[in-house]
Amino acid sequence: MAANMIGNNTEDMQDLMNKLTTAIDQIQSAMGTVDGKVQSVLWNGPDADRFRGTEWPNSKTQLNKVISDLNTVRSTVQRQKDEQVTASNS
Repeated sequence: MAANMIGNNTEDMQDLMNKLTTAIDQIQSAMGTVDGKVQSVLWNGPDADRFRGTEWPNSKTQLNKVISDLNTVRSTVQRQKDEQVTASNS
């Protein structure tokens, strides 16, 4: 598609959606790995309690927000791609 055209290249949009899906999966996988280790690591005391009780849960909340935001972006890309297909077929 020429630079002065309006619209999108649906193959590029699909690639972007795939990249977003991969990023979401990687974040979820990393969270699961870290969460398992947080629960099993031998670490006692007030620092450990604070980390397990506040710091790690806060980080998980932020990571879940990132996942949610990426899912929203992915949905937008999907919608825009679908609209391009519809417009191109008209």
